[in-house]
Amino acid sequence: MAKFNPKQAQVYVQTLQQVLTATQETADRVAPFFTKLDDAKQENKVTDIPAAEFAEIKAEFEDAVTSYHENAARLNAAQAPIRILGVHKSLAKNYELYAQATALMSDSLNVADQTIDDVKYEQSEADQAQYLNKVQTNVSKIMTSQM
Repeated sequence: MAKFNPKQAQVYVQTLQQVLTATQETADRVAPFFTKLDDAKQENKVTDIPAAEFAEIKAEFEDAVTSYHENAARLNAAQAPIRILGVHKSLAKNYELYAQATALMSDSLNVADQTIDDVKYEQSEADQAQYLNKVQTNVSKIMTSQM
């Protein structure tokens, strides 16, 4: 059996905390843009959003996608303690799928004609909720494990 390495566990937990903090900061930054877009979408007033603001929303979504892909890469590169390797791999996969779901939302926005592809948008919302839940479950298992 592999010997427990407390230093490796400490570095891993720090990396995980950095990813989670960056994820929360990104979500907090993009939330007002999402809310504005989602409210306009619900009221069928997407075309009432000024073009520059719609383009800014798209840019913020793209920045969030970039951030999430960077976080996914950090998770994939992290050296997890052997005792949690399985749940770590699941976390890294679910986080990458979350990043891809976020990209789908960004892709649903067409700045040129200021429209939203409703099918992509709604699929993205459902996928984000699903994978974020899985990420949270994975993180909970890791944090309560006996590394």
